[in-house]
Amino acid sequence: MKPFFLLPLVTLFSAFSVAAAPSPVASFAACDDRSLAVVQSPLIKDLVPSSIENGQIKLSGGTKSDMGQRWMFAKPVEIDGMSLTGFYAEDMDLMGTRIISWGFYAKQTPNELHTQLEKAGGPRLDMSQGLFARAEIWSHGKSSWQPEDPAATAGKLVADSAERVFLIEPAPQELSAGSKGMFTCSIQGKVNEAMLKSSRPDLLSVAH
Repeated sequence: MKPFFLLPLVTLFSAFSVAAAPSPVASFAACDDRSLAVVQSPLIKDLVPSSIENGQIKLSGGTKSDMGQRWMFAKPVEIDGMSLTGFYAEDMDLMGTRIISWGFYAKQTPNELHTQLEKAGGPRLDMSQGLFARAEIWSHGKSSWQPEDPAATAGKLVADSAERVFLIEPAPQELSAGSKGMFTCSIQGKVNEAMLKSSRPDLLSVAH
């Protein structure tokens, strides 16, 4: 076989590898133990300061919000057709229910964010009242997050477990007009160590 095929094949596989690289936002939308790593991606790392402690990402800086910290960007960060205007992280206890949230603010509306996320290979989301969501519930028997059936859980409180939700919604009204939408990962309920290991291992040492 003639060797002149070698270069085109190498080029082809190299191009495939680049094309197959996951979108940072689509990876974030998994809300798993690697989702927080988006803050260390090249476009974000200088805007949301973080360090590695005991193998886990630790956020620093930002300004205080009602329930956590915010990092607003001086200029929007363009990723996958979305203009990100800031990042936030919250962790609070509300009457025995732990609520953990982390996500991005954006210039786009929720509808526009959903469209761009679909193009980037993001998860399939359900729509209700202008919000887009993918809901999961923790299975103690399987020790993992399982798809939640909205019809079975509508109007019911999760009493002995927790929910993990990826949500696209309007940005808070107190933000400037430059932020119209946001996308968020959240965990709420009776959160245990196994749940944290699967989504936010950096919070394992945070007592509640």
